[in-house]
Amino acid sequence: MQSPHLATHLVAGLNARAKWKARDFDEAFRMAAEAAELARAAGDELAWWNMRYLQAECLRDQGRIEEYLALATSLNDHSLTASSAELGAKAGTMVAIGLQGLGRLAEAATMAADAAKLAATDPDLLYVQVLAQRALIAALAESRLLDDAWRECLVLETLISDDIDEDTAGKGYWVIGNVAFLADRVTDGGRYHDLAAERLSPSKDVDLWARFNRASAEMRLQAKLGDAATLRCIERAELATDIVGGSERDHLEMSLVRAHWNYLAGDMEEALAILEPLCSRSSILATQTSAEAHFLFGRTLLASDRREEGLAAFEEAAKLFDQGALPDRSAAVREHLRQSVRGGPHGE
Repeated sequence: MQSPHLATHLVAGLNARAKWKARDFDEAFRMAAEAAELARAAGDELAWWNMRYLQAECLRDQGRIEEYLALATSLNDHSLTASSAELGAKAGTMVAIGLQGLGRLAEAATMAADAAKLAATDPDLLYVQVLAQRALIAALAESRLLDDAWRECLVLETLISDDIDEDTAGKGYWVIGNVAFLADRVTDGGRYHDLAAERLSPSKDVDLWARFNRASAEMRLQAKLGDAATLRCIERAELATDIVGGSERDHLEMSLVRAHWNYLAGDMEEALAILEPLCSRSSILATQTSAEAHFLFGRTLLASDRREEGLAAFEEAAKLFDQGALPDRSAAVREHLRQSVRGGPHGE
């Protein structure tokens, strides 16, 4: 028979997870801390680990990436984690996501690759392997290592079988579509994002629906697809973000997508109205996202004949891309800068 202690901490854990699913992250974090203490008192180390993991998820979902990474790292270094392929792969994936969020992309890719290898050692860890593989692809794609990212996408596609749930399959197709768009495989990108949209449901998880549509819009805009399908993605993402509330970081990322749409549509005035306040608050974004915002700001300023301010925005973008260890993106910005100083063409 279970001890009263055991029952108490398990119930506390279920209540904390219910709060997390309801997106009450502050309360979920607090309740998970209490459940972790009860688990520790009951000698249930695995339940303690799972509650600390839930606390990390709360921090991630609030956009508190530095705190999230610190907690993920402490779990990854814990002795219990080393004793289990599942815990090791889950913690390693968390660390990779945190590193990526802070722009430390090479470290993120290494961490995620190790987590995916660890999960692959046990066929029962298919879901965990998919998570790790997605984190690996995201870090490679953001580093613009697109050949490597596409190779890992093909590995991920083999993992998306009838054995995994629609939500997990949808997230897998989503990341494969992202890489296809970045690699100028626009038809493939649209096809994989359509597969993702068929499996992700706004009725099941409106926050996920918001993030998917925002990401799909971003990828379509990077491919210069200023069409009706792209606008539908933006509008769905904006509506869903409003419904769930979203963190300040979510809203800034959403407004960057809308500004990019306005820029492609030639509405520089509206783009600037979004980008000026956005860039002044961009320190809460990931380094590479902040860099993209300043790059777009610079192009929009140039197109509005605000040359000196445009050049300053380019300088800031190049500096941020360097900080994020993205030399190719930094080089692209500096090329724009050279063209602009010479008075040459300035496009995407």
